[in-house]
Amino acid sequence: MIFLNTKGLSRTRKVFAFTGMGLLVLALLLFASTLLGISSLDSFAVLGNSGVRTLAGIAVAGCILAAIGFFDE
Repeated sequence: MIFLNTKGLSRTRKVFAFTGMGLLVLALLLFASTLLGISSLDSFAVLGNSGVRTLAGIAVAGCILAAIGFFDE
């Protein structure tokens, strides 16, 4: 089973793809930790933005980087 088909990608696109997927996993883990009560959303507040917005920003950045990496020309 191939999880991420990166055979035909250049090195730069692989970096984008894996960085994007890594950010998505990070956002998911941080979100799960807040649901389980391990951490608080207030700890993710940056520059006056709420913690939810920060977590969403991490997830969106991951999606954009993964889309750039896996973009089919």
